[in-house]
Amino acid sequence: MSDSPLIPPDQLAKFEFNDDQLSSYRKSKQIPLDLYDRNGKLIMAKKKNATEEDFGKLLKIELQGAYCLSIDTKHLRITSGETTDPRQTKLFDPDKTTDFAKQTESLILELKKEAFNSEHALRLHKSIGKVLDDFTSNPDFESGLFNILEILNHAGVPVESELMTKRTIVAMGMKVRTKKIGVGDDNKPNKKDHLSVMTASFLADIGYSKLVLPDKPNLTKEEYNAIQQHPIISYLMTLAAPEITQEIRTLVLNHHRPFRGNSINNNFPDNNTVFRKLMLIRDKFIKDPSKKMIVADIDAQLRIQESNVNSVNFEEDIAILSLASEYASLTTNQPWRPAFSSATALKMIVNDSFFSYSNRNIRHLLDYVGASLTNNQNIINVGDYVITASIDSEKQAHFDICKILEVDRFQTRPKIQRLCTIKPLFKKGIKYRIADFDINEIRIDKRRAVIDLAGQTSSTQRIIYIIDPEMNAPLYDAVTKMELP
Repeated sequence: MSDSPLIPPDQLAKFEFNDDQLSSYRKSKQIPLDLYDRNGKLIMAKKKNATEEDFGKLLKIELQGAYCLSIDTKHLRITSGETTDPRQTKLFDPDKTTDFAKQTESLILELKKEAFNSEHALRLHKSIGKVLDDFTSNPDFESGLFNILEILNHAGVPVESELMTKRTIVAMGMKVRTKKIGVGDDNKPNKKDHLSVMTASFLADIGYSKLVLPDKPNLTKEEYNAIQQHPIISYLMTLAAPEITQEIRTLVLNHHRPFRGNSINNNFPDNNTVFRKLMLIRDKFIKDPSKKMIVADIDAQLRIQESNVNSVNFEEDIAILSLASEYASLTTNQPWRPAFSSATALKMIVNDSFFSYSNRNIRHLLDYVGASLTNNQNIINVGDYVITASIDSEKQAHFDICKILEVDRFQTRPKIQRLCTIKPLFKKGIKYRIADFDINEIRIDKRRAVIDLAGQTSSTQRIIYIIDPEMNAPLYDAVTKMELP
């Protein structure tokens, strides 16, 4: 490639492609055009019979910035002969997914009788690696449907297995779609971070195997406090298997702590509880040479808890685990309630997000896998009413009722029209939440300002509530009566 002549910049066009085009390239197993750097130097030649490693390299090059010949831009468009919409592809094989769920069921039964060990860890790594390979080998994995609910509805597995399977697969989808699988130093696809998130998602709730869980909706404070300890129990269970890395254990320990900052939030268990319990275990094992690895891991976790400083990637992975866990729970039948539909579950997560998740966290759920979970139906559409929150320079929160005017690629960043302000009614029960909004505290915005959230990159304004007639009929009725033509 170094001997190839440089191409003049005026003959180059920026190389950008979307998920549909990538699916087209994968299906045809070819990269149909040469790629250059900004100086016109060839950095990747067109190729037939392209491998998955080639596509990993292509993604890495595209993210770093690449150019193609202007006359080759036709290859950036899918040919008219392709009639199959990749968004309609069902990504998961029913037999393979059911087998994974049944393997999960077997592991849960074993953990009720014995400790988690290296054999369990090795089996888990193998099965999760296969799930990820099957997913990413589908040429439509970037845009196809997550048919996980319809499969598990007929899989005949217990609730615990259904939850773990669903959570692992949704977390995988979020991680793969928000962080492209690049090429490692060995020139092979680097899936380490993706496998870590999947493994942590699978192991996050194994602590429940050691708890007696109440099967009722209204928990006492003592029952809820006991349940809140399961991340610590799950973490401690993994210490017996050195095959589980420290990074995975950190995710397991913190998977219900997605909120970053010092504001009121729903993270659990709290820092002091985690620190105190880990110190007790450390002090118990500190003089035992056979527990050296366990003590070292606990010391590392204590430092993390003490500093409370983590990388952006780590914080996003925590949110992925938490969101996948919520979605899995809401869409699964429980002894005290039936499962919610996928769309309703996503709306509930958004409406309870103010004290738990950042705008970026919710974007990763809705904009990257949301439509794939709801048969390509957005939960935020033109004509809908939403409530946004924004924080001013004095850290005061403001809440506005807005109407959706346009929705482009990302449903969390539509064009909206502000109709009025409203005051939320906060409630502290088992967790902090917006219980409702005071319809007597509506203040009309006569300007009816139009705001394009996609263009407000530095703004704090974000959608924190979807006004749905079936979920909050009084508020919906009040808004529809208030709005003037």
